[in-house]
Amino acid sequence: MYRVEVQPNMVFDIPESWTTTGDYISSFRKKYRDRYKTARKKGFTIVKKELTLVEIEALEADLFQLYKMVSDGAGVNSFVLPRDHFSHLKKALNTQFKIFAYFLDNKLVGFYTLILNNNNLETYFLGYNKNLQHKHQLYLNMLYDMAFYAIENHCVQVIYARTAMEIKSSVGARPRNMHIYMKHTNNFIANTILKIIVRYLNPTTAWQERHPFK
Repeated sequence: MYRVEVQPNMVFDIPESWTTTGDYISSFRKKYRDRYKTARKKGFTIVKKELTLVEIEALEADLFQLYKMVSDGAGVNSFVLPRDHFSHLKKALNTQFKIFAYFLDNKLVGFYTLILNNNNLETYFLGYNKNLQHKHQLYLNMLYDMAFYAIENHCVQVIYARTAMEIKSSVGARPRNMHIYMKHTNNFIANTILKIIVRYLNPTTAWQERHPFK
């Protein structure tokens, strides 16, 4: 059996005492509260909207293009979603699957998706126009909006998943160690080939955990 530690799962546990998004913001240390204000100011002109199934189907090509723009920039991708993935998932999960779109001058410039899993909020795939990312802080604003949704809908945690650990920690997520176990009937393959595959698919990522709360 080959045990491998992979990138941690970033999870934001929401304190029971928080009842409003104001509780979240006021819990930030000054540096991170200022960062929040700056991100919101940069994203002020962005119009945000939850998409219906009809709207998802109408925007499917644009959603896929923005998803691919982010996906293609990732270090390693083991698969690519089908072009109609989001509409199919909406049909299957209905209200448990949500897509929130960001529009600038009536043009789709970003989106993120959420899966409601009982009292947990699981973040899913997202996409954004990389040319507008820095100017409008699209990704950071999405992370804040995910946290807002969880607090407003009384979720107990946001599961931010396993990428971009540092920026996710800056909005409140903490790392949870994860491991995978692999076994092959051929010991030679298990001891050599599997290790090479794991190093390729699970590159070591140096990052600094942030501690945004007082």
